[in-house]
Amino acid sequence: MRAADGGLLVSSAPPTASANAVVTPFVPAVTAGGPLRGVEVVGYGAFHVVLRATLRDGGSVEATVVQGSPLLYLRFEGTDPVLTAAGESSVDGAAARLTVAGQRWDLLASGGGWRQDGTRFTATGAARGRVAVARVPDGADQGAWDAAAADAAARPVLATRAATGYDPAAGTVTQTLTADRGDGRPGLWALLPHQQRFAAGTPRELAGAYRDALGTLSIVEAGEIRVRVPMPGLLTAAPQVAGADRTRVVADLDRDLADEPGAGGSYFGLKELGRLATIAQVAQGVGAQDRRRAALDRLRPQLVDWLTHGGGDDARYFAYDRTWGGLVAVPAEFGSQDYNDHHLQYGYLVRAAAVLAAADQEFLRDYGGAVDLVAREYSGGGEGFPPFRVFNPYLGHSAASGFAPFADGNNQESSSEAAAAWEAVAAWGQVRGRADLVAYGVTHYALETATARMYWLGEGLARPAGYAHRVAGIVWDAKIDYATFFDPKPESVEGIQLLPLTFGSLYRADPAAAESRVAALDKVTGGQPRVWGDLFAADLAAADPDAALRRLDGGPPREESTSRAMVRYYASSLAAFGPPREEVTADAPYGMAFGDARRPTLAVVNPTGEPRTVTFRRAGEVVARVDVAPGQAVTRTP
Repeated sequence: MRAADGGLLVSSAPPTASANAVVTPFVPAVTAGGPLRGVEVVGYGAFHVVLRATLRDGGSVEATVVQGSPLLYLRFEGTDPVLTAAGESSVDGAAARLTVAGQRWDLLASGGGWRQDGTRFTATGAARGRVAVARVPDGADQGAWDAAAADAAARPVLATRAATGYDPAAGTVTQTLTADRGDGRPGLWALLPHQQRFAAGTPRELAGAYRDALGTLSIVEAGEIRVRVPMPGLLTAAPQVAGADRTRVVADLDRDLADEPGAGGSYFGLKELGRLATIAQVAQGVGAQDRRRAALDRLRPQLVDWLTHGGGDDARYFAYDRTWGGLVAVPAEFGSQDYNDHHLQYGYLVRAAAVLAAADQEFLRDYGGAVDLVAREYSGGGEGFPPFRVFNPYLGHSAASGFAPFADGNNQESSSEAAAAWEAVAAWGQVRGRADLVAYGVTHYALETATARMYWLGEGLARPAGYAHRVAGIVWDAKIDYATFFDPKPESVEGIQLLPLTFGSLYRADPAAAESRVAALDKVTGGQPRVWGDLFAADLAAADPDAALRRLDGGPPREESTSRAMVRYYASSLAAFGPPREEVTADAPYGMAFGDARRPTLAVVNPTGEPRTVTFRRAGEVVARVDVAPGQAVTRTP
């Protein structure tokens, strides 16, 4: 939809693909109401919004826009229900059928009919001025569609809700999307590719589909949509890797600590916190306690500086914005003062705080409340913050632009930093003793990584014909781009999906997919990457860890948030363990299984202050239970 001088415009134009983009143009097919005086939001839910447009000639039209709904619901007050559309048309009782630019549209007036005057359609006798606009799916069965659409039009969506649940025994996260129509009966939905792939349940399928920049949307009739994605495990600390070359890892730690410290504001300044935290984690993994202390000693004053305000000349702090209900890190970078990238940026701080708090109870006691606020700011909800800051339940992933001042809607560039933000929430919940934060982090990490693998990395997804890549650099509401906001080089387009490197990055360690990404990038760059070579060595490690370790010996260029020691330790873990095994699940976020599915290597971490027993299962049957002491990591083969 678009609000324009002439009214509320409605488009459903198909996307067009080129080598580096798939774009959905806005081509108005139907206009609701007439000249506008203003538009305001008068209601919303988990995946819908209600807009009230005041008409210049009197009266108003209220539009209920529901993501995933083939129908747009309109309610006219103080004026006749009027829609305009040019094209072939016919009126059949409660439905006006249109063909506009080769597309079929239905105008539906439950309990009434339509009076046509050229391109102007006026509903007569519609209950309480309610009508609906429906885009008929391509290839629809006319009879089945007519019945389903008429039924859905008579029962507008009143509320939308989203809920998530984690089943550690099954190793899955289930998301339930509900569109409440007041009577508990089903309605029409358009399902995105990830909702089709991970569907839980058997809604009634209808013939027909819509073309979208992300792929093909299918049509179902259901009261709710359930999506079940894998959550086989998560490592929020460095595992014990017996096969790692400790001497070389320690040498890399020394190089990391000798690097010029990262500097900057809400992005680059917080990335430095993440780098120091990663160094500390790897140092603990190899038992280099002096290097761990050195990293934590540098990390603590920087974290404290961000989490406190010392007066007018303080250069780093968080400020609460009463207008929009959010925390703004000062100095702001990349538009974060306008709520851009909050999860992508603040996740670095929350993860770093979790690493420090695991080793420093005084920090946890004194600053735990402040870190809670930062985590809650981008997670959403609670007093002082909006319920939906960044995560979009229908899309199954986050959006990064705060006010989204773009014709193509909202967007997200770094799918990996989004995943890392939820890893950070889970890690912070562990050391904070907050089961609610652990659950929120785990469920959103599972959904974000599942959609990241599909929509950004292109795994298991058919891209629209004409798009020349598997990977997308930016996924928008209405397009995909092989591009970034900061650099056109292919290394940047693909590398922004690989940082920061942590053991939470193992969601993209499928060997075949990683091999395909590496080969495609080497082809387009004409050799090994010119920038961020450490990230691509880590990506190669999923397919060929020995080759990745050889690349590291050449001293590839480093990405700012990345620890050299972490890349080596990560590649060494995959060389020693083999790839992750989704068939064997662990209690997230305390473990993962690797290698052989019948006799896997079980890696367990425990950053908390209490002993834990982590259970591993295959098809619901217990494979092993592994005890791990506070602050320790254990690796074993049952």
